[in-house]
Amino acid sequence: MVRIGIFKRCFAISIIGILVVSIIGCGAVHHSANFESGFLPKPDTKIKVGTVVNETGQTFDIDIPNMLAGELSMALKNEGLLWTEGLNNEHLIISCKIVGYEKGNALKRWLVPGWGSTALSVQCDLNKNTNSKIVGSVNALHTVSAGGLYSANAWKTVFTDLSKDVTKELRSKIGK
Repeated sequence: MVRIGIFKRCFAISIIGILVVSIIGCGAVHHSANFESGFLPKPDTKIKVGTVVNETGQTFDIDIPNMLAGELSMALKNEGLLWTEGLNNEHLIISCKIVGYEKGNALKRWLVPGWGSTALSVQCDLNKNTNSKIVGSVNALHTVSAGGLYSANAWKTVFTDLSKDVTKELRSKIGK
């Protein structure tokens, strides 16, 4: 009798865990920013979004460079880091290469976590101006590997989430 009670409790906890993962989703997130030794950005440094290119070797039915550029601009603006024409303070230019993108499939993620994952991977360079040497870099990966209904638009929200990750990483290096 005691073993049946333990079995029921473990089964119930397992089902709850599966439901939680199915509803909220999960995935890997990695990001890092580094500046060249000897280069220290001023606290009021702003960032201009430069070129964003697709280097995945694949074509998609969506314009992934423009999606990333737009989301990155929005994230930088929300964090108070976006440089706009007319500002006289020091600014950096961030240019990004999309090195990996998988659109994924929400139904597959729901059925078998890990199958149908959505993933976005970028490598970005930071320059003082368009012709200067690289003073820093940012690498970021964001995936959605499991999830339920909320992850149906992961092919789009992965750009927003990765842009926020990149911006937070830059904010931690630049300061306020």
